[in-house]
Amino acid sequence: MSEEKLQREARRWYTQALDDLEAARALMSADKYAQTCFYAQQSAEKGLKAVWFLLDLDPWGHSCARLIRNLPEEPKAEFDSLLELALGLDKLYLPTRYPDALPDLIPAEAFTKGEAGTAVQSAEAILIKVSSQLPSN
Repeated sequence: MSEEKLQREARRWYTQALDDLEAARALMSADKYAQTCFYAQQSAEKGLKAVWFLLDLDPWGHSCARLIRNLPEEPKAEFDSLLELALGLDKLYLPTRYPDALPDLIPAEAFTKGEAGTAVQSAEAILIKVSSQLPSN
């Protein structure tokens, strides 16, 4: 794929990541903490996939940590410091959505404002790093 197409595809994924982050913030304002956590995870995942597309690689899966760990060495070094945040977001992928993911709880009962705030902050930190990897328009 041409460099221009790679950049365009990366930008599309990054733009959607920003939109998911905006959705997370709106859900946080509506006290929908499980959904906030999920959209924060989605935001970080899509942002990291933007980096993969920029490198003409094929991202697979939903793990933010794996998307960081499996990056080629040069961009990976830029993201290694965010691995702990990525691991925290990965833990939100399933239990924020399914009533049978947590014993005797549904997602609406299980997640707190503090957890949601942490998830949003983690996604923001990852997207800041992603933005630094993308060419400016």
